[in-house]
Amino acid sequence: MDLTKLSARLSLALPLIFVMGLLLVMSRNPWFSFTGNALSDMGSIRNPVNYYFNGFLMAFAAVGFIAAAGAFRNGLSYLMPLAMVFLFLVGVFPEEYAPHAPSAVLFYVLALADIAIIGIKLGRSGASVGYIWSILAVFTFGLMLYLVKARVFKGLAIPELVGASTILAWFVYVGMLQLRSQP
Repeated sequence: MDLTKLSARLSLALPLIFVMGLLLVMSRNPWFSFTGNALSDMGSIRNPVNYYFNGFLMAFAAVGFIAAAGAFRNGLSYLMPLAMVFLFLVGVFPEEYAPHAPSAVLFYVLALADIAIIGIKLGRSGASVGYIWSILAVFTFGLMLYLVKARVFKGLAIPELVGASTILAWFVYVGMLQLRSQP
């Protein structure tokens, strides 16, 4: 199987991998609350089962990197591979360590910027849906900022999942584009 097909299929599978992995991690952390915690609280050094979250995040980022590298190779990504490196670092450094927060922020900024940039690129090439993706990426980033700054929720999990949802939907779209371009 060539990299394009592998990348496309992994891109399509990422949402399922994410949901299944998150459900597994949450089953080991029954105290977790979407409104009261950040996702990274499950990876805290104070959590005796933090390896579930951190291991899942690193494995997910590795799979995401392969998907992003294939998209990059096909001109459907510029920043997403780097975003996946920062997501991996979020798993390497629990929230108590200094590199954690910048890595998490850079993951979202780079991933959503990539969607906006590639969306514009696709829009300029005639795929008007590309502009919609660009608008969605900017809207998602703005919504995440609002939810955090307005302290709508005590924790960060909801804003994190808002961003993750857009990023995962983008991967599905890019995966479909790559499969369509295959002979």
